[in-house]
Amino acid sequence: MADTLQIVGLLEEAEGRQALERLPASTLPAEVTLSFQEGLELLNHGEAAEAAQCFDWALERAPQFADGHVALGIAYAVQAKVYPSLDHLGLAAKLEPDNFYAHFKLGQLFFKLRVPQRGYEAMSRALDCASNLAERRLVAQMLREEKQREKTAYRRPWWNKPFSQVALVAGARLLVVLIAAVFAPLHSFATRDTF
Repeated sequence: MADTLQIVGLLEEAEGRQALERLPASTLPAEVTLSFQEGLELLNHGEAAEAAQCFDWALERAPQFADGHVALGIAYAVQAKVYPSLDHLGLAAKLEPDNFYAHFKLGQLFFKLRVPQRGYEAMSRALDCASNLAERRLVAQMLREEKQREKTAYRRPWWNKPFSQVALVAGARLLVVLIAAVFAPLHSFATRDTF
């Protein structure tokens, strides 16, 4: 469990405080703030499922709270719930386009999922949102780690390009030949005279 927590990376207590300090006090109800803080404490102690419940409860009451979506995305990532994690991190980035942690954690998750192109895009946006040297260093460190991983890993194909027209035509011809090969014996068997 601790290894998973290290891989995904958790929000530090300071990050949680920054999230709460960025919002005016009147923006979030007190119970939402308390639930968010409780979720951060649970997440920092490795209790991701319980933390996710706290964040989910807070987001039911404050659905526009981008940092709540970031925290819930991290909690889901720790639990290996990839798609909900991507959904919440992406939503946080849409709700607050200048939120450093939304883009950073989204990029980090894409790198862990071995989708480097999307990871680089998110890290580029995170770098644009970085407001201090520590945030820039986080991005630089993550980019160095990804470059190192790419050097030592097997090359994988990029699945973001559509098939060429030549490949599609060749595939269609192959499909016609296969269908003909399957149905030709069936047709001759059905037309055979039986005694």
